[in-house]
Amino acid sequence: MQILELGRPYVGGSWCGHGPTDGAAPAVYYSEAGTVTLTLRVPVSGLYTTVPFAFGLRFKFLNNRQASVRLGTAAEPKERGELVPGTHCSRNFYECYRGKRCSLQSPNYPGMYPRNVTCRYTVRQKVVPKCKHAMVSVTQGRDGSALTGPHGRWSSGGSKQGQQTADGGNRPVNGTAIIRVNDMCSENEDRLVFHDGPSEDDPVLLRYCGGPALPRVVASGPAMLVVFKSWVHNSPATFSWPPPVSRLRSFELDVRIAFVDSDSLDYAKGSACEFTVNASATPKSRRGVLVSPRHAVPPNSTCTYRFQGRPDDRVWMYFESYGHRSTGHFLTFKPCPTRLRIWDGAGTLLGDHCDTPRLCEHIAVPSSSAQPNATRPKRPCTPDESYLSRSPSVILQVHTVLGTVLEPFGFRLHYEFVDSAVYDRETGGDECVVERRRMREPLDLTEPRNVFLYGRGGAKSLDCVYRLQAEPGYRLQVVVRNASFGSRERPPQPAAMVKTVTGKYACPPGDGGPRLAVSEVYWRTVRVERGCFGQNFTEAALGTAQVTFDASSDRVEIRFRVPGLSVADDFANTYFNAHVRVLRWPACPRKQWVRGSGGEIEVAYPPASRDDLHCRDVPWLLEARPGHSMFVQTWGRFLPVNASAAAAPACRTRNRMLLYAVRPDVRLVGNVCPAESRDDRRDALYVFSDEWTDFVPDDQQNPSFMVEFVAQDAGTMAFKWLEVSKPSAKPAHGGGGTGSVSNNRSAAFGSRAHRASLGCAYGCPELEACISPTLWCDGHRNCPSGVDEADLECQTKWPSFKVLRSYGLPVVGVGLAGVAFGVLVCVYCRREPDYKHYDEPEPATENTTRSCSTIAS
Repeated sequence: MQILELGRPYVGGSWCGHGPTDGAAPAVYYSEAGTVTLTLRVPVSGLYTTVPFAFGLRFKFLNNRQASVRLGTAAEPKERGELVPGTHCSRNFYECYRGKRCSLQSPNYPGMYPRNVTCRYTVRQKVVPKCKHAMVSVTQGRDGSALTGPHGRWSSGGSKQGQQTADGGNRPVNGTAIIRVNDMCSENEDRLVFHDGPSEDDPVLLRYCGGPALPRVVASGPAMLVVFKSWVHNSPATFSWPPPVSRLRSFELDVRIAFVDSDSLDYAKGSACEFTVNASATPKSRRGVLVSPRHAVPPNSTCTYRFQGRPDDRVWMYFESYGHRSTGHFLTFKPCPTRLRIWDGAGTLLGDHCDTPRLCEHIAVPSSSAQPNATRPKRPCTPDESYLSRSPSVILQVHTVLGTVLEPFGFRLHYEFVDSAVYDRETGGDECVVERRRMREPLDLTEPRNVFLYGRGGAKSLDCVYRLQAEPGYRLQVVVRNASFGSRERPPQPAAMVKTVTGKYACPPGDGGPRLAVSEVYWRTVRVERGCFGQNFTEAALGTAQVTFDASSDRVEIRFRVPGLSVADDFANTYFNAHVRVLRWPACPRKQWVRGSGGEIEVAYPPASRDDLHCRDVPWLLEARPGHSMFVQTWGRFLPVNASAAAAPACRTRNRMLLYAVRPDVRLVGNVCPAESRDDRRDALYVFSDEWTDFVPDDQQNPSFMVEFVAQDAGTMAFKWLEVSKPSAKPAHGGGGTGSVSNNRSAAFGSRAHRASLGCAYGCPELEACISPTLWCDGHRNCPSGVDEADLECQTKWPSFKVLRSYGLPVVGVGLAGVAFGVLVCVYCRREPDYKHYDEPEPATENTTRSCSTIAS
């Protein structure tokens, strides 16, 4: 039997065999044209001449309004595509979006289709919104469509008319039905072939020749070709119900267009399923979430994801979800239909899975219907729930045997490029140290960008140190732009940011809270904290003066510490920004780390000499020998150690002399309002090192002071220092330690008998302390009372006759040489009245003896 329609090409092919059995629903043919010709050919000889022949036919004329299953309704018409001229059933579909309902139908749908036809349905989306990428999606139709296999039927119901005329009823689907796809389809049966593109040369996503349901097929781009081929012969009973030997029935497929972001990794941008993730300086590119391709992947294909970071990067990834499932029953068994493999860039295999890889499911975002506590931050992903590379690159591959139309796989992968330049979890332990040496160019500093240092990476606290050193002949200036200490709410605490003596913000010592501290480093080991911030701030809120630190040393340390991190904290909310300028400034020519028996120092502001200018703001370090203590005398008044210049109205000058105890940690022990001139030096102030009055173990004793002159007004600062020891005859009980300083307006001049009772031959009775014999009768008033120069034996600075009798001419010669040297020194000093400075001893050298004092005016 052949049916020809007026105006349509001849395709050949025919129906043969038997028709529907008695009582079964008839096979229905719906023409596309208004005129049809039916031809019956009955053999007159051969095998089939003895077979009885019977024929029954009913026909009816329908108008387009009644053909709602094929054409739709007036309210919801169907777009069936444009018929390609010269073809029997090939059609083109364009712009199937924005409410346009495109319906891809078999020829003569919803009835039986002609034999020996080839229909090419081309779907194209030409109009694509800006920054979007279009993908063609084909799914099972909604109105009476059916594709039937040998053991069951695929149907989606539909209108009542469609069910009655096309199918004759709506029967349940057999759950044991088998989908016949791909290599299960032979060349002599009807089939649908889906191509990922507009040409038959494009990859085949699916070959379908029957079964209970057609899976959803999505192309990777804005074009798809669907090819339908019917075999030359078939029986009309195939289109009856129940179908005894049916393979493929009439079909209707809905065409939709899906849009994704054009810059996303939701689709493959080339013919191969390959994706590349490159790290850059932008936060968006260094961290993200990958999902499995939103389109179908052909059978026996591999999707490859390449992650490439910067040289110091490591790649951290963890799966929020992962799974693959079958869309139906298959006759072919595959032992590993979907295989996931992950390689480190160095060639190490991080994972090889046919089932589920390492999962970190608890980080999944809960739905809106979840319990309120489900939105609380969860614990971070552990190493057993994630993958971390040792190199800056990772390759992830997913291989599918059946293709994702039949065996869809889906995953949601979090990835992050971790900067290991500052800290490497694999080798760095708990160290977070950044060092920049011999700086000559400005530098911007920020928080470390390593997630494993923060709560989101599993850390409980953050503690990083930045050590900066300028090139010789330069100084550093640090401007802290802003800082944030995490998401955990901390109520404002007035004590968290107080003012220092210099007017900068400081953090209370030992509070254990978050802090961003800027310190200067002198003599490699002495760190003086210049400012500290314990709450979130910006430069605009505090003012530029409060966040700018002009260092007098060539070494600066910045410490960023945040304890008690939450699992939501990372460098997005825990950060700081600082700018470091390198300023040309000649190195201080004086050695201001002094050791010896004693001395006197006076500094003037504004600087009176070149050395004073170059050594401006550089402190003095006074250090005594082991077994001795350090004593400092100055003039003025003591102020509270936490009082700034603006908070001390009783002091007529803004200048300050600051005394620091150096060991074990640098701490301020004296804040002095200095005497403005020599005539005002009436109130003497005494300060002893700790071990003078307090017990300090011998191995921890290092008697020293650091003295700093903070100059803002014109004036001078002067102090004397002595290396003292306790008398052996009796314990000392005067003076006071660093926490107990004292004023002394008068001093008793001690006699020889008094000194004898003191327990040492050379000492200061008013201090009850012994001093070096070299200070006795040296022409300088070393003791506060001046007793070392008031002795009856100190009539002259020349050696006594007793010494001459003992040592004779060598002593005389040495004395004359000393006089000559002194004359030369005086001549030199008159020529250029600079400091006579101390030689700075190295920490490993022997202690020196008394050094000459320095006086500037």
